Formats: sequence, structure tokens, C-alpha cells
Amino acid sequence: MNESSLMSPNTPALPVPALRFSLQSRNPFWNAELQSLGRAAETAFPILILGPSGSGKDVIAQEIHRVSPRQAAPFVSVNCSALTETLIESELFGHVKGSFTGALGDRKGAFESARGGTLFLDEIGDLPVSLQAKLLRALENNEIRPVGSDKVLKTDVRIIAATHQNLPQKIHEGQFRADLFFRLNVISITTPALKNRIEDFDDLLNCFAKQMRVRFSFDAIQRLKMYSWPGNIRELRNLVFRAAALFPKEQIDIPRAEHLLKSSATVLTTPDGESPVRGSVIKEVERQLILKRLQENNGNQRRTAVDLGMPKSTLNDRLRQYNINPKSFKLPPNSVFG
Repeated sequence: MNESSLMSPNTPALPVPALRFSLQSRNPFWNAELQSLGRAAETAFPILILGPSGSGKDVIAQEIHRVSPRQAAPFVSVNCSALTETLIESELFGHVKGSFTGALGDRKGAFESARGGTLFLDEIGDLPVSLQAKLLRALENNEIRPVGSDKVLKTDVRIIAATHQNLPQKIHEGQFRADLFFRLNVISITTPALKNRIEDFDDLLNCFAKQMRVRFSFDAIQRLKMYSWPGNIRELRNLVFRAAALFPKEQIDIPRAEHLLKSSATVLTTPDGESPVRGSVIKEVERQLILKRLQENNGNQRRTAVDLGMPKSTLNDRLRQYNINPKSFKLPPNSVFG
């Protein structure tokens, strides 16, 4: 497969826009990843965004589109986990009148609605297996067939996909096609959990607080930093929105912050009483590098150790320390590169 096969044949050669990728982080590792993603945004390659729920994958997708050569065309988002199998197919490819119950007229799908622009496939890991083959054909051939139609339509979109799922593990379980994974995984990035980029907490909180006109005391902010934030940035945003609703025009002090945190069902600290956000940044950087190399090397520990410049015995120790299972990165032996 060459580079040209990853681009739509209908896409004209457009100049790279003079727009700067605005997403930045105070976490050195994550900031470096964002800067490389800014350069990738200028290409036509598919981008796969991995990471936990609520960590900002949709924001990253929109920013990629904003600085891409396709910025003037639509950005269309489809949540692959939100609809039934029939409706997802119609949402992606469109349908003709009478093709199924409720199809009262012809309807354009997301591929057509995003023509010339970007199609964001959110939660791609939840896409039904039966539809994965159809999506793969659409990406490979740059064409779709609306539900109930015998007409083939050429497509012109840039694909960005995202999921919080472990796709290599789902491939092992037969729930995700390896060839579709390879087709999407041309450029990939993994968004960190909020607790692993705690350097950005103040900036994120201030952004939401300014939007909702909420004031937090210094002590309240320090208290919020001790929380593990399992819902990540989305949970932080919702807490600020909740503060605006419950305490309008009042400064959020520690008692009010505690009240806002009560709605979470998670425990604030680890069993030994240590705050989970106090982990070493260096260790997190090392963990992320190991995960990235394991994915690139299909779970091969020896090649990963060589790439990281460490003895294999040291890598084994790190895998145990970070609770990483290298087997989850190995693809089935009959996997075919799409």
C-alpha cells in the first residue's frame, strides 16, 4: 500500500493553511505528542485517537480539522456506539426511501455530508463487526453504497477515528477486524488521563470556570487536584457546570468543593491513603513510551527492549510494575494488512 492509496482521488491539491495547532500542554511528553499531531494534521492520512473516556479525543479531532487543508469543508461526527446497527449503516452511508421501516425519504449519510471535509468516527471500537467490513471497503475504494440503493457514490473525506477500547485485545477476541485496524492506524495518538497530565489542571479549570463565571479558592483548587478524576476532562467540566448551578455568584471554597465531589461514585484516594495523582511524571512518560513501542512492535518484547535501549530483563520488570500485558498487543497470525 502506498501513500496515494490512503488519500481520496477526488481531493484537489490544496495549500496548507497558515493556522497554528493551538492545543498545548504543560506536560512535556503530552505536549510533544500534540506538536507532532499538529504536523500530521496537514496530511490526508487517517488518524486514530486512543485514550480513556472524557480525555478530549473529540476536541483533538476538531482541532485537527481546523488546521487541515480541509478546514473550509464540513466536520461531521458520528458516534458509533449510540445507534442500532441499521441506523449506524444509514448514518454512515445514507439510505433511499423505503429501504427500511421509517425510511420515509432519501437521506445523505455522514460520508456525503462531510464531502471535502473530515469524518470523525467516535467510539469506533463499538462498531458492529458486520459493519466493519463495509466501512473497510468504503475506505479502501473511496466509495459507498447507500442502504437500499444500487448506486455507488465516490467519497472525498479525511477519516479520524477514536475509541477508549483496547483494539488489539478486541481483535484477539474477534470483535474488531485486524485489517480495519491497520487501515485506520496510519497515524495514532493516545490521550492521557487527566491525573497523568495534572500539570494542565489549573489551565483546564480556569477555562471552564471563566466560561461559567465561577470562582474557586486556592485551597479548593488544591483539594480538587487530590481527586483521581476517573471521568477525566469531561468530569472536571461537569463539576464546574454543577458549581455554577448550585453556587451561583459564590466562591467555591473547600466545603463547597467537597459537596461538588460527593456526586462521584469513586473513592478519592487509594487504599493506602495516597493521592493517585501524585505519581511520578517520569514514570508515566516511561510507561507511555513502552506502550507505544509495544504497539509498534506487535507485542514483541525483544524488539521493544532494543528500541527503548534497555535490557529485556529490565523491560520485564517494567511490564510487571506498570501492569502491562504484552500479549494484548499481538495480532492474530492470519491478520492481513489492509
